Amino acid sequence: MKFCDVFRSTLFGFVLCCSLFGCSEKKPTLLDKDDVRIAGFYCDYLLISGVEPRDGGVELTAIDSVDLNDLLVRHALTRESMTRKVDVYKKNPELWRSVLELVRANIRHKAAAGQ
Repeated sequence: MKFCDVFRSTLFGFVLCCSLFGCSEKKPTLLDKDDVRIAGFYCDYLLISGVEPRDGGVELTAIDSVDLNDLLVRHALTRESMTRKVDVYKKNPELWRSVLELVRANIRHKAAAGQ
């Protein structure tokens, strides 16, 4: 067997393996209790600031530091824990995507309960 044939076979095998691994099903990102708290916090923050699903013409309101601190306390979070988690989300966008999906679900749930 020539070197060229060995190289071609190896390259073909490598491409085949890469394509098979690329087709594997993605596992959902697991959220820890802090991620769930942050999703709850962010959901309430968005709702308080005037962001509601499918409502046009809603004016956004600024949240002052007192309201922000109340939200942090309500969700058992600190500014330090938020900063740490934001750093984690910057390094892991898939985790942030999962948190945002939970935020979306929370907003829909609260909007449905309020109707």
